[in-house]
This record gives sequence, C-alpha cells and structure tokens, in this order.
Amino acid sequence: MTSCPRCGEPAEPGQLVCLECGTRIALKEEGGERRSLDRLPAVALLLCVVVIGAAAFGFALSELTDDSGGDSSAAGQSSGPSPSAGAGSPQTETETETGDSQPPSRSLLLEWPKDLTGYTVVLVTSGDRPAARRVAVEAAKTGLEAGLLRSDDYDLGTNLWIVFAGRFDNQESAERQAGNLGERYPGAYATQVKPAG
Repeated sequence: MTSCPRCGEPAEPGQLVCLECGTRIALKEEGGERRSLDRLPAVALLLCVVVIGAAAFGFALSELTDDSGGDSSAAGQSSGPSPSAGAGSPQTETETETGDSQPPSRSLLLEWPKDLTGYTVVLVTSGDRPAARRVAVEAAKTGLEAGLLRSDDYDLGTNLWIVFAGRFDNQESAERQAGNLGERYPGAYATQVKPAG
C-alpha cells in the first residue's frame, strides 16, 4: 500500500490519482519501475555481445592453431617416409595409437587404394597441394569421407590435386552424393577413378 504525498490518504499500488484530493500518485512509482525495466534490454544486449565475441575469439584461435600446429608437430614426430602424400595406413594407425592431439588431422583423410577402380565425388580440383589439402581436411572435419588424389596417378589430369568425397561401386551412387554436396561444393561431380596405366 502507498499513500498520497499530499493528504496522506491510503492508495492501492498502481492507483494514478488520490481519490480524496485528486493528486497524482502512481507516476513516481511507474517511473522507478520503468527505469529498472529499461536497463534490462541493455544488460541482455551486452551479455549477447560478450558471448558472441568469446565464441568468435575461440573459433579464430582454433583455426589459427589448427593449420600451424598440425603439420609441424606431425613432421617432428614421424620418421622420413610419413610426410609423403601416399603414406600407407599402418603409419597412420601408429600415429593415432600414440594418443597425440595433432596427428589425427593426418589420419582424417580417406586414402584411395592404389589398385582400386571405383567412383567418387570430386569436390575441388587445384594445382596447389596445400590449399587442396586444407579443403579436404575441412570436409573431413564436417563428417565427410574426404581425401586427396594426385591426378597423374589416376589419369584425371596433369599436375593437379583432387579433393574427393567417398568411394562408390557405381556411378549412380556417386552422382546422388554429388547432388547432395552440390550446395556446399558448387561444381561437385561424380567421376570414375582408376589407376593410371
């Protein structure tokens, strides 16, 4: 309960005017409540900005440390033959079993067996191996079975690196997957992969 500031008559909460003398009562109370309510959106907005900023900072930090740390630490731990593009799966398994945090980026990529003829989806073709490898790793991180092929080894062109997704027994399955991936990778297409020669 509040009272009239002029005559002291009791008044209900939210009552605008004193019933006894006609003095305005509720404007003071509303002003106090309004001020505290006006601060709510500003506090919520500030909180959203802080959360979004922290998320963006964390994402940027993970992107910076992923590319710079992955290859150097893997190269520092493994022996001579492992940096080559055609490293066999036993080497990859050994790296995974050690429990190191960085080498799994190497084992993330799907390898195409040297003697296998089959179908796949070409996501990107590039003459720049490091750029193609980055695209393949990013695709693999999203859950795709992605890998990297040297075009000369499979009669798919000269001096190119091909980012592929999946291994399929028939062209229809590969074309269906190409259609599914077309939005994320414009120009994705199905092709046959067979060893050169």
